[in-house]
Amino acid sequence: MTTEHAAVRLQYWPPSHTVDAPDTWPDSYEFGSLDDAVAFAMTQAPAHREVAWLRTADGEVLKMPQIRRLWELRDEQ
Repeated sequence: MTTEHAAVRLQYWPPSHTVDAPDTWPDSYEFGSLDDAVAFAMTQAPAHREVAWLRTADGEVLKMPQIRRLWELRDEQ
């Protein structure tokens, strides 16, 4: 994994919600690196079976399959 993105935000939404919904994003956890945010998302159990979403500093949105793949890639490096 790379740490090229700063100010990554990790947020949890119910699985029925879509990242493209017009609603405002819920409160977030802020991390200084993508590595840290991915590790937190993959090792913490959110309440109410919510799904993790990451937003990078450049506005990219990573959904759970992408987060999971980054987590798997860390062992391959």
